[in-house]
Amino acid sequence: MMLYILLIIGLVIYEYPIFAYRVILKNITHGEDNFAIKKSINNDRHMKKYESLSDDIIELNIGGQKMSTLRSTLTAVPNSKLSLMFSKDNSKTILPIDKQGAVFFDYNPIYFNYLLDQLRTIKRMSKASGYQLQFSPPFINSHMNFTHMLVDLGLTPDYFLSPMEGTHINLTVSSLAGWQECYRSTYAVPFDLSVLTKACNGSRLLVACRPVNHKKMFTLAAIGEREDILHPCLPKQCKINTKSKKKNMKLICSSRYQCITQAKRGVGWYHVNNQTWGFVRGSLSFVVNPCDASNLDSDYRLCWSSQLERKQGGGDRCGSAKNLQNSNKWERLIYYIN
Repeated sequence: MMLYILLIIGLVIYEYPIFAYRVILKNITHGEDNFAIKKSINNDRHMKKYESLSDDIIELNIGGQKMSTLRSTLTAVPNSKLSLMFSKDNSKTILPIDKQGAVFFDYNPIYFNYLLDQLRTIKRMSKASGYQLQFSPPFINSHMNFTHMLVDLGLTPDYFLSPMEGTHINLTVSSLAGWQECYRSTYAVPFDLSVLTKACNGSRLLVACRPVNHKKMFTLAAIGEREDILHPCLPKQCKINTKSKKKNMKLICSSRYQCITQAKRGVGWYHVNNQTWGFVRGSLSFVVNPCDASNLDSDYRLCWSSQLERKQGGGDRCGSAKNLQNSNKWERLIYYIN
């Protein structure tokens, strides 16, 4: 009996250190897990703090009134003057700073605060082109001063896209803003209309022409929305030749097409399938055979003929300059914007 008791006591003494070790090890492991969790939480907080620093708060002094906003609000319209001013990469523009370190603008604080609210809305929207944005003034009678502020900050549509619409003669290349060239060829090359669905597939096009050696200016140019540029001319007028015998009666069709343009933003576009494409200024009625040869308002008329019509003379024109088909001294150009 005594031997049995001693055996049990010995077993307890032997097992206890192992049990204690396991308990200690478990506590250490649990402590390490807690430390790892705390470390992860601290890292997350650090990352959030870092992310918040990337969109820091900008202090402003607008006409004597203090305002605060996020940098992302002031840069909501990419490539605007305002956005470039507050870009973190800005190393060129020196902004006026008041004694408290706020950026100073000499604008009506009511107008600027109203602008900030619209910028906050824009930065939460899906991206839109600058020329599509429209800022509204806080009051009807504040339109002029509000617009002056927008011009200063580069937030007007024509800052991003110029010209925006209409027909233009002697348009300088340097005045273009936002347009990308997608097509250029001389009049010696027949015009292929498929270019409008391939290289020049933008939502708005600028179509122009000029002498090849006039690189700084377009003789004539016009801007059109894609849905407007292929306005069809009327079908050919046909009649039955009643003088021929009944068995040999034939349908005689005129070689001319009657075009009646509908002015869209000042431009009357027209198109004859597989033959002619062009524009005039405003809404006019005229015939093409295969091109427009009218002298009325001639400086504002453009006509390009296709490959099939070259044998008939073409009649391609750039303003008042006519019969340019096969000419390598004049060129066609198309620009686009999405």
